[in-house]
Amino acid sequence: MNQETKKCQNCKKDFVIETDDFTFYEKTKVPTPTWCKECRLWRRLSYSNERHLYQNVCGLCGQKIISMYPQETVFPVYCFDCYRGDNWDPLSYGKDYDFSKTFFEQFRELKNKVPRAERVVQGDLMGNNYCNRASYNKNSYLLVRANYNENSFYSYNLWDCKDSSDCLNAHRSELAYECIDTVDCYHIQYAQECRQCRDSIFIFDCRNCVDCVGCAGLRNKQYYILNQPHTKEEYKKELEKLNLDTRDGLEIFSDKFKELLKSAIRESAIFTNCVNSTGNWLIDCKNVENSYQSRKVEDGKNLLSIVEAKDCMDYSYWGRATELVYETTNCGYNCSRIRFANESWDSCHDLTYCDNCYGSGNLFGCVGIRKGEYCILNKQYTKGEYEEIVPKIISHMKDMPYKDKKGRVYAFGEYFPPEFSASAYNTSLGFEYFPLTQKETIAEGLQWEDKKDKEYKTTISWKDLPKKITDVKDDILKETILCQAYDKQGVEVIKGHNCAKAFKITKDELAFYKRMNIPLPQDCPNTRHFKRFIKRNPLKLWKRQCMCGSVNSPQVIKNTAEHFHGGKPCPNEFETSYASDRPEIVYCEQCYQQEVV
Repeated sequence: MNQETKKCQNCKKDFVIETDDFTFYEKTKVPTPTWCKECRLWRRLSYSNERHLYQNVCGLCGQKIISMYPQETVFPVYCFDCYRGDNWDPLSYGKDYDFSKTFFEQFRELKNKVPRAERVVQGDLMGNNYCNRASYNKNSYLLVRANYNENSFYSYNLWDCKDSSDCLNAHRSELAYECIDTVDCYHIQYAQECRQCRDSIFIFDCRNCVDCVGCAGLRNKQYYILNQPHTKEEYKKELEKLNLDTRDGLEIFSDKFKELLKSAIRESAIFTNCVNSTGNWLIDCKNVENSYQSRKVEDGKNLLSIVEAKDCMDYSYWGRATELVYETTNCGYNCSRIRFANESWDSCHDLTYCDNCYGSGNLFGCVGIRKGEYCILNKQYTKGEYEEIVPKIISHMKDMPYKDKKGRVYAFGEYFPPEFSASAYNTSLGFEYFPLTQKETIAEGLQWEDKKDKEYKTTISWKDLPKKITDVKDDILKETILCQAYDKQGVEVIKGHNCAKAFKITKDELAFYKRMNIPLPQDCPNTRHFKRFIKRNPLKLWKRQCMCGSVNSPQVIKNTAEHFHGGKPCPNEFETSYASDRPEIVYCEQCYQQEVV
């Protein structure tokens, strides 16, 4: 079919359905979307709380639990043992399909009754009580979307790391602190977009660098400070003068590093071994479009944080041998033919409008089914009955669609309405990528969680913390520290990031700071996460022209190598996550490789 232009139901902007998209929709037997790709992503992410945990009580055994659902949640929340046990049956909540009501109304009724596990965690839970959407971690604290880590803390999307803290999307690293998008690094601090680096502080876009401080765009270098070479002896002397083991020294040098970054050449996209792909932070991908933070994916579009998948579209988080997945989030491990699902895994197949189902197949509108097949709204059917009823339900969804509070229509082919989310919007991942005010959130028909006054009182301000870790005594573990994001009157200074107002230092955390010779943090974990998060580029692409040789560049860049365009501006155009009005100097891949690599 030819390309088609439609108007988004949500934002009212035009969006294009490409010719190749129709082939995928035919494979998955779904109609074309009525929401644009950005609004579809927002809708999926609004369903997912990750970093907000609550004190709760198991609805079956009554023991205290740490849960991603607050006590006022409408459905029962079970501890891991009860949820995985045999003392409850998901099929007991099954009901007949009612053709006098919309499908989504019936699904919401079911969803609000079926129990859920306190958190999403796999593997040994010992020493990991405050981790969520995490698997096989050891002795770790407040890790989210993290797997196979050890002795690590306060990090998001951490994989195969050891003795690391306060990282965002770090992989296969050890002794990493305040790192963003780093891979295969050792003993680094304040690093972003770096690989195979060690013993370095304040580095950006560096590869295979050792003993570097305040450097950007370096390859295979050692003993560099602010991109200038030094002998080993000079480096040690200058490094000592910088006093980077003190709070004041870090702040002064951080400003110098920011100035250096203004003239650093930026790569239009971070790709490794990718073919015919667009997006950012992609590794080993082929024919992948408008996708982010994904690896080993073939034939995908509009993906976020997907690993090892094929032939998928509008899919956020997970993967691991998945295929033909559409409009789904938090789904993985040998899954195929999944449409409109959330939190379903372990060899699931042929799921449509399902939530929290495991090891199951041929389900429609089900919640919490484990190793089941041929169920509709959690009611068991024979194969023949299932195959006869499902087409009737799909037809009914088209004839009697659900309408939300804003008048948006949900027929077959739409993801779950955001208003069905079990989490308040300002605790969801959607809020991080698409922040809304409380007023805007309510207008969308979504929940908003008001901050509750904490029972504790702060005992020390961030201003009064010792400047050096060597001056910190063990009694700091007893203190409740006022976060820097609040002023003396308890008013939030940095808006919209769910600051916890106060925080404590744990014993293992203190040992980490001492080992790394790092001053104590002045912000609570939420504020620290927020500050890292806003340093990354958005999940969106803009068309731009290479700035190599451009007279419009905010900095005069003198190339060190000959380029194909000679002394004229580079004519190459590309898609990049750097918006057209951003001040950074962005080169096309050809000029970047020629100049930086």
